[in-house]
Amino acid sequence: RKMAMQKWTSLLLLVASAPQYGFCFTSPLPLTSLTKDPPSTRVDFTFKDANTRHRGLAPSSSTASTSSSIQDAVSDTNSASSPASHYDSVVVGGGPAGLLAGIMLAQMQPIDASTSDGQRPRIVVFDRLPPPPSPDNLVYSTDISKYYLLGLGHRGQRALRQFKVWDDVSKASVAVMGRRDWSPGKTREEDGVVRMSDKAVVSRVLARDKLVGVLKEVIDTRYKGVIDLKYGYQVDPVSFGDDCGSQVQLQVSQCTPLNDNEECSIENDNMVPATITTNFLIGADGAARTIANAMETNDVERRQRMNPLRRLFDKPQFRVTRYEDDNQRVYKSIPISFPSHWPYDLNYSARSTNNRAAFEALPSDANGNYCALLLLRPEDELAKADCDPAVLREFFNVEYPQFSKLLGDDVMTDVAKKPSSNLPGFRFAGPKLHEGGRTVILGDCIHTVKPYYGLGANTALEDVMILSDILNSTPDLSRSLNAAVEQFTKERSADSQALVLSREEWIARESSVRCDLSFHSSWILSSTRWHQRYLDRACLVCFRRKGLASAKYKERRGSIGQCNRQSFSVA
Repeated sequence: RKMAMQKWTSLLLLVASAPQYGFCFTSPLPLTSLTKDPPSTRVDFTFKDANTRHRGLAPSSSTASTSSSIQDAVSDTNSASSPASHYDSVVVGGGPAGLLAGIMLAQMQPIDASTSDGQRPRIVVFDRLPPPPSPDNLVYSTDISKYYLLGLGHRGQRALRQFKVWDDVSKASVAVMGRRDWSPGKTREEDGVVRMSDKAVVSRVLARDKLVGVLKEVIDTRYKGVIDLKYGYQVDPVSFGDDCGSQVQLQVSQCTPLNDNEECSIENDNMVPATITTNFLIGADGAARTIANAMETNDVERRQRMNPLRRLFDKPQFRVTRYEDDNQRVYKSIPISFPSHWPYDLNYSARSTNNRAAFEALPSDANGNYCALLLLRPEDELAKADCDPAVLREFFNVEYPQFSKLLGDDVMTDVAKKPSSNLPGFRFAGPKLHEGGRTVILGDCIHTVKPYYGLGANTALEDVMILSDILNSTPDLSRSLNAAVEQFTKERSADSQALVLSREEWIARESSVRCDLSFHSSWILSSTRWHQRYLDRACLVCFRRKGLASAKYKERRGSIGQCNRQSFSVA
């Protein structure tokens, strides 16, 4: 009877596995729900046999005519020609991680040299929005509150150094040597307590768009002819290929910026989408998550096509996990200039009474011009657009008089008039960070935390560095790319999840967590794996309010809670 049961079990497993093994499909199943292009714009693939490495055929004549119908660049900042029909590598997302990924690829040999003719750029970076101003543009000093600041700590700086761009970034940034903090109820200028940082690596601050501008300038000057920058394009996957190694197929649509360049629209009859192919796709488009969302949809469709028995033994489904923000904050940005007797290399921070608001200011330049954030609850009257400037002024006079005297009436009026902005929620993608054998996702699209934890940009840049190490250490990359992308999942998936889950397991109220790095950049460690891998370059969160420590924290308090905090205060 036992042997009979074993035979039935083996038979069921064989039946369940039958559709998955033993042959390659003659054409990849298109992700019909992910793209709006008509069938005539798709590129079909054919294969010779199951034992040879296959390459997608060139686009058909109908596809080529569609591609040529895309307009030339929208502006002088864009490339002068429409996208090519094939690139060795494609990066989706022109933020810090996306541009650094392009630079990383340019410093490597092509993924598949046989598909690169050397006469045109082999790498392309697509972004939906126009490029930011150049790093030396005066707008970063004259329109301070428009550009969000980020801090670069040890991990971000190390990644930028590895790709030889840190000197350029350092010149455009400002050092932050410590912080000056006012506790609730402490409102005199002399009440601010200064805590200087004793870290080995000095954190530096600059506008996010300025960092993007620096990396773009590096690409324009050092990698012209190798990297093609395409702004104003939406990219949607058509096919991720299959396990036989076929190329990735993408639909590219020129789009029009909307809403002060925060969004773009592809609803234009004169802009016909084109289809391109690539050997390697990197999704680094942040909160937009175009590639990650397509992977999620693709996994759902794959499981629906799967034999029901096989589905029982299938690997966990890929998904983007989103958490509800139970302590939501919104912010209004405030330009502020400090007098000469205030040091220009400190992060200025104050909290109001009753936990109503927090005030955080970081330097925009070395001349005393700062960008401050007023963090509020969404329902607060001061968070509303067109609130009364007199009410806002009275709030500052009572809670932050040390700052109120530095803000003119015109600034108060502008801040009261503007609507508040939302902070990103906590999200992570997984359990895999790759699709097929030619696609990876990294940066904010796989791990999103609130910016004042000091982790977002630094972790995204480190993702690029780790991917580079894996690609460079993989022998015969053109034939082993699938192994490289799988290795990236193994090295980063658990860490990305731990980065976000730490917040869920240890709920740290913003007003109660105070550490010595800009934007409260101390952060929480809840994963043993994360702790073991990053203890040498991570700072531990400080819980000053009793009752916040979870059972897991208490259990691990001996190994984590009693660590020397000053030794691990690097973001």
